[in-house]
Amino acid sequence: MRVAKRPKSGALRISVITGVVLLATLILAIRPLAVSSPGLMYVDESDEMKFKTKATDDSPFHQLDVAAPLPYLQRDAVNSFNALRKAVIVGAGFDFLAKCGDMLRAGNGKPSKIGTVPNSRHKRGEAFDYNQEDPNVLLVRESEGGRLRWRTYLLCEKQNGSQGIKTDLHTDNAGYVSAYVFDFTAAAEKLGWERIFPQPGWTNQPIKKEFWHYQLRR
Repeated sequence: MRVAKRPKSGALRISVITGVVLLATLILAIRPLAVSSPGLMYVDESDEMKFKTKATDDSPFHQLDVAAPLPYLQRDAVNSFNALRKAVIVGAGFDFLAKCGDMLRAGNGKPSKIGTVPNSRHKRGEAFDYNQEDPNVLLVRESEGGRLRWRTYLLCEKQNGSQGIKTDLHTDNAGYVSAYVFDFTAAAEKLGWERIFPQPGWTNQPIKKEFWHYQLRR
C-alpha cells in the first residue's frame, strides 16, 4: 500500500503566495480605476511651467491665463487648478486646461440656460468646466450608491509608453478604446477637486450630464 507524501511546508507557502499574486492580478485587470496619475508628484518651478495669474487687492478672484468666458477663480482655487494643469501636461502630454467651457459666473439672477444650477459654485469662483469638445476626452460610467457619474480619461499625446498607462476602456463617447491614457479624474480628486452627479433628466437633455464640471472640495 502506497502512502501519499505530505507536501513540504515550503511548497505550501509558495503555492499560497502564487495564489494571492494571481488573485491580485485578476482584480486589477477587471477594475481599471485610476489607472494613470503620472505627474502628480511632479514639481517644476521652471518658467515654462508657471502660469500667469493676475490679482487685485479689492477682489477675491484671480484672473488665469486660460481661454474661458470669465477666466477667474477664487484665490484658494488657483493653486489647485494650476497644479492640476501641470499634472495633465506632464502626464498626458498636452495642455488640456488651457481652454475651459466655464469658470466664474457673474450675477445673481435666475439662470435662463437649460442645465444651469441656480446656486452653482461657479458664482463663487470655486468650479470649472473643462472643454467638452476636446477630442482626447474619454468618458467611462461609474456607479456609486446606485447613482451614476463619469470618470474622465485623456488619450495621451504619445502612444509609445512614455505617457500614461495602457488600458482597455469601454467608453460612452468613443466606444471601445485600447490605448495609453491619463486618469484626469484621479488627478483632479487628488489635488482637491470633486465631480458632481448629473442633474435629473440628463437622459433626455445631455446638457445636464455634468461630467465636465469639477468643483473645489469643501
